[in-house]
Amino acid sequence: MKTTKQIPILIEKDNQYPLEDLDRLMAVFCSTIRYSFNRLLGGENKGDLVKKVNVQFHLNKRYAEDAVMLAEGTISSQKVLLPSRIENVQRKIEKTEQKIEAYQTGKKTPKNVSLEICLKGLNARLVKLQKKKSELVTIQEEGSISTVIFGGKKNFYNRMKNKISYQYALFSWVSIEKREFKHEDRI
Repeated sequence: MKTTKQIPILIEKDNQYPLEDLDRLMAVFCSTIRYSFNRLLGGENKGDLVKKVNVQFHLNKRYAEDAVMLAEGTISSQKVLLPSRIENVQRKIEKTEQKIEAYQTGKKTPKNVSLEICLKGLNARLVKLQKKKSELVTIQEEGSISTVIFGGKKNFYNRMKNKISYQYALFSWVSIEKREFKHEDRI
């Protein structure tokens, strides 16, 4: 059983960068989680991975085990959440189909745009949702997991809004994973 004790961080007045060591430790730990995640997806053994992470990132055994455990948790949560994501997309498809039918039969009328533009937008949404559902079903049939975004909140929201491409995001995550920490930066 692990016990964790919370302690306050005392900041010295003379130290210009009081949290520098903590920031460095967090960066190494996040890199360790990403590394462990990718290796676990590649089929590497958990026990061997803990030893490998311990040596490669110069972390103690507890941090190495925690990083591997968090990576495992991410993988298992993605597998558990996949059916609910498929259900949500299916509900959105049904609701969009109902809206299209309501506009076509005249039960509803668009307020700000013409009927043609409204139906065109709804049909585009329907196509997009059906594509997303087929991707999720394919992932479920293969037994894999959907894309997991590491790299912070900013990259996550940019990827959701399609402001960055999948290839760019993949490149930035690979470069983050392969980032070398100099010996003096390791803790």
